[in-house]
Amino acid sequence: ILELPLDFPRPAVRDFEGRSLRFDLDRKGTEALTVLAQEQGATLYMVLLSVINVLMAKLSGQEDIVIGTPVAGRRHADLEKIIGMFVNTLALRNYSAAEKPFKIFLAEVKEKTLRAFENQEYPFENLVDKDALHRDTGRSPLFDVMFTFQESEMNSTRLPAEGIETNGLLIKPFIYEKKTAKFDLNTAVVLNADKLVFAFDYGAKLFKEETIERFIRYFKSIISSVLRNPDIQLYAIDIL
Repeated sequence: ILELPLDFPRPAVRDFEGRSLRFDLDRKGTEALTVLAQEQGATLYMVLLSVINVLMAKLSGQEDIVIGTPVAGRRHADLEKIIGMFVNTLALRNYSAAEKPFKIFLAEVKEKTLRAFENQEYPFENLVDKDALHRDTGRSPLFDVMFTFQESEMNSTRLPAEGIETNGLLIKPFIYEKKTAKFDLNTAVVLNADKLVFAFDYGAKLFKEETIERFIRYFKSIISSVLRNPDIQLYAIDIL
């Protein structure tokens, strides 16, 4: 169980009212994270997952962290063009011990992520059934925090707010306000052209907006710390 610092008492039964805060990591920062991943033989996904783990450890004071992530479930080439819902969920468990250097922790996250993805066909529902004795109606099963990462070939930020007109049609971006949250916190990341676009989706019955804004500042601070010094020990990463 991840005990995050909540603004409101957790409801006895889960409430799915949510909000979302978005922010970008500029081209320079995205390139720096990509270089760090390449130098450590990891992926951008693994680096960001490691940062999220560090953030959760800082917020909760815990070192044993479980974070959920979706997988496509189409490992076999024959499944690529078949219509259907193959998506599964993985529960990734990592130990962000305070004395570990970030590079060592990243290597551990890489190894565990690869092992987990090798077993991605195992149905998440079966895993939940095995944990039935520990179910809490006020929480999601197995984990409270989700991490998703996608690569997009489209770059909607190129469309100006006032829109563009073509063939008599005015095309404008539509800002969709998300009002639901399936988890306490979901960090959704999209690699959009040459920058990373983030969304922190959060339970509105658990957190105030200013609290999530503070979490985002902490998140950015951790990224800055590990880019300056990948050998920094986790306890030495200052989020304040």
